[in-house]
Amino acid sequence: MTIGYTGAWTSKAGLLVQDTGTSTKPVAQSVKVKQMLALVGNNPNALDTAKMDKMQLHKNIKGFNPESVTATSLGNLTAFLKERGLITDVTAVTLSNAGDKFDRFGIPKDPDAPFNALEYFATQLDTIQNNNLKGNKYANYLIPEYKKAIYVLQNLATYGKGNGTTPSDKNLSAKA
Repeated sequence: MTIGYTGAWTSKAGLLVQDTGTSTKPVAQSVKVKQMLALVGNNPNALDTAKMDKMQLHKNIKGFNPESVTATSLGNLTAFLKERGLITDVTAVTLSNAGDKFDRFGIPKDPDAPFNALEYFATQLDTIQNNNLKGNKYANYLIPEYKKAIYVLQNLATYGKGNGTTPSDKNLSAKA
């Protein structure tokens, strides 16, 4: 005797219907994520790359991919950036809590499993904005921090793809 669904059966309108495989392909979540990331945009000043060059941090950031990072490695990188004064305490907490999944006892489940950090923050930002529309005023304080976390991840990815030198123009001021 089997309990639960067996084979290719799906629930539609409260009835079990055999899935023949001709159903339409569901829309990927990455489309929503791409929309959210496009709305957020880029902020090249979220990290002081000139300061990072002076500290010669390129070898530590080289190859960083926010689309495939573990919670452990992101936490380590966050602590590394915070110790050097490149990100604030609030941004560090926001980044270090990304991707953590806990069991019912509060123990992290598989902190070494790779996840897409940009997707994580984009979906969290979408949820926060929806809560803000529903009257959650605390969300107003979280939105800028989640955007800043996305900017930091984007800048780290860009910096990691470079060769360790940030082009600078002495006529432009780095102050924003």
